[in-house]
Amino acid sequence: MASSRKSKPVSFDSVEATVGAALGPLLSPGARLVLGLSGGLDSIVLLEVLRRLAGPLDFRLACVHVNHNISPNARRWAAFCARCCKRRGIALAVHEVDVEPYRAEGLEAAARRVRYEIYAKQKHADFIVLAQHLDDQAETLLLQLLRGAGVKGGAAMPVMRAQERGNHDQGAKAPAILRPMLALTRNQLEAYARDNKLKWVEDESNADTRYDRNFLRHRVLPVIAQAFPAYRTTLARAAGHLAEASLILDQLARDDAKRATKGNTLVVAQLRRLGIARAKNLLRWMLQRQGGAAPEADRLQEGLRQLFEAGDDAAVRVTLGSTELRRYGGSAYLLAALADPPAELRLDWDGRRVWALPELGGTLRFKRSLGAGIACARVREQGLSLRLRQGGEKLRLRAKGSTRSLKNLLQEERLPPWERERLPLVYCGDVLVAVPGLGEASGWEAGADEHGWVIDWRRPR
Repeated sequence: MASSRKSKPVSFDSVEATVGAALGPLLSPGARLVLGLSGGLDSIVLLEVLRRLAGPLDFRLACVHVNHNISPNARRWAAFCARCCKRRGIALAVHEVDVEPYRAEGLEAAARRVRYEIYAKQKHADFIVLAQHLDDQAETLLLQLLRGAGVKGGAAMPVMRAQERGNHDQGAKAPAILRPMLALTRNQLEAYARDNKLKWVEDESNADTRYDRNFLRHRVLPVIAQAFPAYRTTLARAAGHLAEASLILDQLARDDAKRATKGNTLVVAQLRRLGIARAKNLLRWMLQRQGGAAPEADRLQEGLRQLFEAGDDAAVRVTLGSTELRRYGGSAYLLAALADPPAELRLDWDGRRVWALPELGGTLRFKRSLGAGIACARVREQGLSLRLRQGGEKLRLRAKGSTRSLKNLLQEERLPPWERERLPLVYCGDVLVAVPGLGEASGWEAGADEHGWVIDWRRPR
């Protein structure tokens, strides 16, 4: 275990007062706080501070520890956290995670991603409390600038921010992130730990200067401090200015979205009128709202170039991280990256009312209804099956209407090509009897006194 040795004495009351001042305006009586507890100095100090403030500020406290299984000491750290919480009578949840699925993003980024996924799943928390401090804020700003971040990236870490629960739990509200120690330095935390005889664990990787943040901390910032001893405060102030600018850009994007969007699509002509800079700002804002990462500047530039220069019949498809920018006619779409549809598909319906089709990126829903849908009696013997378009399909939707090609019917519906490729067609035997979104084939509809299957195709947008 590590303990404090050399740092300027600071009254621990000032540390608690600073954290209390940050938390007080944000918490309602009885708020449920979950501390992200690593076992390191920063989180152990915050654990002790929150324990003391829980009564005066009227909040409930629990902890969560994420074991990334990276260090050989990881289980020892989890056991240490368990002892710390037990001694204080605070509940602790320990989660072991696997960073391998995200290893291509880099070890630090992968660990952060899985850690925040755990935080987002804390359903019994109003806030996740994290122990970043003023030194972390300065390091984060410098790292972001060195990586070429824009205004939003340069804004570094806010005291509070919302987080998304993610695709695995859509519609559920995730607890907000709180960082109540951003006004405190690492030296102040060390002094508090010494005054209160706290113990913590040391992550051996913190000394490894192959990691960008550690290189800054151990090699670069000590040199900067010689000429700019107040660099922590001034960099935090700069981050604050960038945060204010980011809020203004977000408001501009909201206003531009009213002019340039229609439903879930972007109107290319209106987007062009905004100009390149505001169009970029709008796309970044929309991607952020969809939970996507900020796209690389050159990819965003290329996406807008293709949108603005391509003809209405051009198939624009530009990858922006995990999102695709596509164009159909005069509209542009921001879509989750789509896998290519299967070359051939034939699936028999087994009677389920909700049929997830991940290979097509959507879900079919069957509802039994009187006087609507495909007549149940007509399909009882042969059942229903699904296929994809192969070309040449025809459909007559009304008894006195003409038989028309499915291609023309879908074009008239303004259905984008990538959705046509994934649209499940409903067959009875070898007869095309329904196309979700278009209707049922003439002669297969349920009569006024018959029950039928109404089929709805849903894809996330």
